[in-house]
Amino acid sequence: MWIYIISIYIINRMNLQENIQRIRQMMGTNDYEMIPTDLLRRPNGHIGTQGFTSESLFSLLKHISNVKNFELPKHESLKELINKLKDSPETVDMIIDYIKLDPIEIRKLPDDTYVIKDGNHRANLLNLLGVDKLPIKNL
Repeated sequence: MWIYIISIYIINRMNLQENIQRIRQMMGTNDYEMIPTDLLRRPNGHIGTQGFTSESLFSLLKHISNVKNFELPKHESLKELINKLKDSPETVDMIIDYIKLDPIEIRKLPDDTYVIKDGNHRANLLNLLGVDKLPIKNL
C-alpha cells in the first residue's frame, strides 16, 4: 500500500508543472506575450536589477532546475554558471518555459516606457542568458 501511495506522489510531483499549466490554460490565466528585452532596459543599460544578488539568482536557478528536472553545471561563480548555461540552448529553453508559467509582470507608463511590477530576478536572469525576448504579462 505504501509503495502505491509513494508512486502516486512521485508521478504527481513529476507532472506538477504540467498540471499547473493545464489549470492556468483552463482558467485563462496562462496569457503572456513575448516582448523584446530592450523595451524593459533602463537608460543605464540594466534590466530587472532590483534586489539582485548572486545568491538570489543561484537560488532561482536551483529552483528552476529542480522543477524542470535538469542538473546545473558545476561552477565557481555566477558568471561561470551563466556562461555554461548559454552554451546549452536546450537548458535556456527550459528556463524560458518555466518563466512562461509565471510571466514577468510589467506596466506601461504614460511616457511609453515600462516598469517591472513582479519578476525582476526572472528578467535579470533571462537578460544575463542573452535572451532577446521576455515572456511578460501586461497589467
